[in-house]
Amino acid sequence: MNKLKKPLAVQAAMMVVCLLSVSISDAEVRTITATGEYRMGDNDTRTDAKRLALLDAKRLALEQAGTYIESITQVKNFDLSKEEIRAYTAGIVELIEQETRSTMEGQQQIVRVDVIAKIDTNVVTRQIDALRKNEKVKADLLRTQQEADRLRRERDALQQELAAAKTKPEVEALAQKRREVFTRADVVFLLAQAAVALGASSGGLKPGSSSAAGRARARSLIEQALALAPSEPLAHVWMGNLLYEEGDLDGTIAAYGTALRLNPDDATTHNNLAFVLMTKGVALQVKRDLDGAIAAYRTALRLKLDEPAYYLALHLALGNALQAKGDLDGAIAELRTALRLKPDDAVPHNHLASALEEKGDLNGAITEYRTALRLDPKDSFYVFGLGHALRAKGDLDSAITEYREFLRLNPDDAFIREELGSSLLDKGNLDEAITELREVLRLEPKYVMGRYHLGQALQAKGRRQEAAREFREYLRLVPDEPHNREIERARAALRELER
Repeated sequence: MNKLKKPLAVQAAMMVVCLLSVSISDAEVRTITATGEYRMGDNDTRTDAKRLALLDAKRLALEQAGTYIESITQVKNFDLSKEEIRAYTAGIVELIEQETRSTMEGQQQIVRVDVIAKIDTNVVTRQIDALRKNEKVKADLLRTQQEADRLRRERDALQQELAAAKTKPEVEALAQKRREVFTRADVVFLLAQAAVALGASSGGLKPGSSSAAGRARARSLIEQALALAPSEPLAHVWMGNLLYEEGDLDGTIAAYGTALRLNPDDATTHNNLAFVLMTKGVALQVKRDLDGAIAAYRTALRLKLDEPAYYLALHLALGNALQAKGDLDGAIAELRTALRLKPDDAVPHNHLASALEEKGDLNGAITEYRTALRLDPKDSFYVFGLGHALRAKGDLDSAITEYREFLRLNPDDAFIREELGSSLLDKGNLDEAITELREVLRLEPKYVMGRYHLGQALQAKGRRQEAAREFREYLRLVPDEPHNREIERARAALRELER
C-alpha cells in the first residue's frame, strides 16, 4: 500500500527553525537552521526522498530568512513588494546542507535533512540596496523566482501522480520526470545566487561593472548549473551575462545564441542578444570596422525583439554606419524606418537631416532640422545643423535669425552664440560680431574658436593690438596640429599684425 497521503507542502510536519544572535551586544548576524522532512511512499527511492527533504528544508529556511529580511528592509524604508523580497532572498541567502538522518515510524521511513544559513545584516542591506536600484538584475531575479514557483507546482503535481501510479513503467517515467524537476530547481537556485553575485556589486550588466570577486563567484555557480543541466537555457543566458560583464562580446553572443537554440521563444534573451549585438556594432564602428558594425546591426534586427526601443536604436545605428560608409541612400532608408517607428522623436529627424544634407538635399535637410528643433527646442545641435544647412544654401540671414531665436530662449549657450558671432563676421557686421564673440568668451573663456573669430573681427576693424592678443591666446590654447588651417591662418595673421 502506498503510504504517501498528502502533497509535499503538507507533509512537513516536523521542522525546527531557530534564530540565534551571535551575542547579546551584537545582533547583526543571524543564524537560521531548518529541518525538512519527507515521508517515503512505496514508489520512492531513498535518494529521491533525501532530495525532497532537502528541498523542503531549503523552502523553510528561505521563508524564515525572507521574514527576517523583510523586517530589515522595512526599517530601511526600501519599500519592497513580497515578490521582490522572495526573489532577493533566494539570491542572497546561501544555504549549507548539514546532517541527513532516517527514522522509522511503524512501517514508514522518514528522511530528515538539516540546512543552515547565516545572514549578516550589514551585508544583506548593502546587497538589497544595490539590487533594488538595478532594474535589469531585479527583473532577472523575479523571472528566476517565477520559474522556481512553477517548478514547485510541477513537482507537487508529479508527487500526486506518482503516489497514484500502479505499473512499474508508469512509476519509472514519473520518477524520472520528478528527478528532472529536482535538477532544474537546483539550477534555478544556483542561477539566482549567480545573479546576485553579479548584480549586487554592479550598476547593471555592463563590462567591468561588477567586482572581480562577484564575477568569480558567479562563474563557479553558473558552471555548477551547466554541469547539472547542460541543456538548460537559463544557465546559458547567465553565462552570457557573465561574459558580457567580463567584456567578452563574442562569447556573450555565442552563449545567448545557444540559449535561444534551446528556447527559441524567449523574448527577453532575444532582446538581450540584440542589445549586445548593438554594443558590438558600436564598438566596431568606433574602430572603423563599418562592415562588421553593419553586419551586427542587421543580425540584431532579424531577431524576435519584444522591445520597440531596440528597433528604433538599431535602425538609427545602422543608418549612421551606412552614412559613415558612404551609402547615403541606405542610410536615409534606415533613418526613415526609424521615424516611422517614432515620428515624434527629435533624434531620428536630426540624423536624417544630416544624411540628406550630405547627399545634397538641403531643402529636405532644413525641413528635418526644423522638425527636430520643434520637438526639442533646447538642443543646440539641432539649431547648429539647421544653421549649417541654411548657410550651405547661401541663406546667411535665415541662419542668423535661427541663432538669435534660439539664444532668446537659451541665452547662455556659448556654442550657438559663437555660431552667431562667426555668421555676423561672414556677413560683415563686425561690431555685432565682436559683441557676440566677447559674450562667448565671457561664458567660456577657453572657447578657442571664439578667440580665433574674435581675432579675425578685430583685425578686420583695424584694431591690431587687440586682434594680436586674441590670436596669441588662441594659439596658446589650441593643441598644435599639423596642417590645421585655422592654426596656420592664425599664425599668418599674427605675423602680419606684429610687423
